[in-house]
Amino acid sequence: MKRLVLISLLACVSICFAFTNASAPAYSRTVAGTVYDSQDLTPLSGIEVSEIVAGKITQTVQTDGDGHFSFTARSSKTTITISDPYGDYQSSTMSLDTDKEDCSNLSVPLDRN
Repeated sequence: MKRLVLISLLACVSICFAFTNASAPAYSRTVAGTVYDSQDLTPLSGIEVSEIVAGKITQTVQTDGDGHFSFTARSSKTTITISDPYGDYQSSTMSLDTDKEDCSNLSVPLDRN
């Protein structure tokens, strides 16, 4: 009887552990920075920063009132696009290798159209 209870308990723990690890993200690094006007150096709010992995947008965040953005990268080799939804600024693209670069304090200037 003790053996059956122990086997059942081990099976339950194994299944719970498997499901917990299956839902954990495979990769996790912070990408953060500030987007600003390249001429007068003022921070830009409402700018969209999108992560692109394997040609697909995986997530999009907007800069806050101080031009800051932050997200958790889903791949070590990722591309981000920075675009103004209002069309006042030119879009920009950056390729990042978060394993080799510190991507926690990026500085991204945008030129006016």
